[in-house]
Amino acid sequence: MTSLKLTRRFFLTSALSVLTALVAGLAFVPAANAADEPEYQTITDIVYKKVGDREIKLNLALPLKDGKIVKGRPLLIFLDSGCWYSGDPGNGGVWTDLGALERGFAIASVSHRPINEATFPAPMEDVRAAVRFLRKHAEEYGYDPDRFAVCGCSSGGHLSLTLGISDEKSIFNVGDNLDVSGQVQRVIDFYGPSDFEDVFNRYPNQAIDCVYDAFGAKREAVAADNPGRPELMELAKKYSPINYVDENYAPTLLLHGTMDPIVPCSQSVLMYEKLKIFGVRSQLYVSDGGVHDTNTVGSKNLRAREIFEFLGW
Repeated sequence: MTSLKLTRRFFLTSALSVLTALVAGLAFVPAANAADEPEYQTITDIVYKKVGDREIKLNLALPLKDGKIVKGRPLLIFLDSGCWYSGDPGNGGVWTDLGALERGFAIASVSHRPINEATFPAPMEDVRAAVRFLRKHAEEYGYDPDRFAVCGCSSGGHLSLTLGISDEKSIFNVGDNLDVSGQVQRVIDFYGPSDFEDVFNRYPNQAIDCVYDAFGAKREAVAADNPGRPELMELAKKYSPINYVDENYAPTLLLHGTMDPIVPCSQSVLMYEKLKIFGVRSQLYVSDGGVHDTNTVGSKNLRAREIFEFLGW
């Protein structure tokens, strides 16, 4: 079992203290045992955005009682993303693994365009569009439009952090349904990069190829003498969620392992410190020895406790 260096009630004072629409498919899923398992309705392949002929989709799982959707439950959004690639929207990822259905939450699992199809800022614009779509259709599907939480891991964590940005500051709020907010009320980030300037300045060799691919850049562009470096660094600033934090940013829980070989733990530390500067409710949960794997960031029970207590719903 992974030991925890920090718990949810431990607040850091410095980085050094941490670091060394239409439904395409509809299915009713009855509980095998009503006393032990939830009843819920799944709605799959909902098109939340179109780019030309390209359809971008999400899946929903809605809690039922006596065969009817339970109204007014919070919506937990999972961003199905790895290295900013995404395919099928999935089944709710972390939320499903931690028993959110059993707790009576509604779940949305969201895909986005992969970076080999469209580089930054396309993934950020897509997931923001998904939030607006989900809020626009809240009455239709029955969940609470004022209680949205998002969770993602790695690139999904980065995209989750962009959803914490207020509408007033977000540059990713483009497209349809702009009459409703694209911001969520809670962000749960598993080891997502928050500050690409810091990555390119301090860890350029540690950043894996897809980080550069997401910017539409070659790895050699980061070199100090490369003429493409100034443009890359300007884009790094533009696409780093840390640069959009203000007092209206969503409450955020950051979870990271101290031995993550891909995204340094310092990325979560920097984001946490920025959030605290602006007085945003935030917590940093660090797993001693944890790597770039959700299952190494504390035990499953501890992850569930930290996350659901932070939600407060």
